Amino acid sequence: MVQVAPEIPVTQLNDGADSADEFTARTQEIANDICRQAKKIDTLVESLPGVSVSESEQEREFVELSQENDAATRELEEANKRARVLLGDISGILREIADNAGKQKSETTKQW
Repeated sequence: MVQVAPEIPVTQLNDGADSADEFTARTQEIANDICRQAKKIDTLVESLPGVSVSESEQEREFVELSQENDAATRELEEANKRARVLLGDISGILREIADNAGKQKSETTKQW
């Protein structure tokens, strides 16, 4: 163990501690890992949409996307209305079929 300063005495060895070379190697490995992660973060940030465009371009794109979203919402609502009408029509037809089948069955039963 290395004494850091003369006024701070080394009182006890830590048997589980790394040697100076191992400590340096681990420190270097951690520093390299930090650098790699920082580069990954920079790459991710650069790939974010709108990072390289001006604020006015971002606002313009936001307005366009908002208008597209509104149009898609209207289309969805119209499709939903059409689906509800079709569901009502199909339910009515199925009810008629069931009623007719029930009438035919009762008429057939009366004939016997």
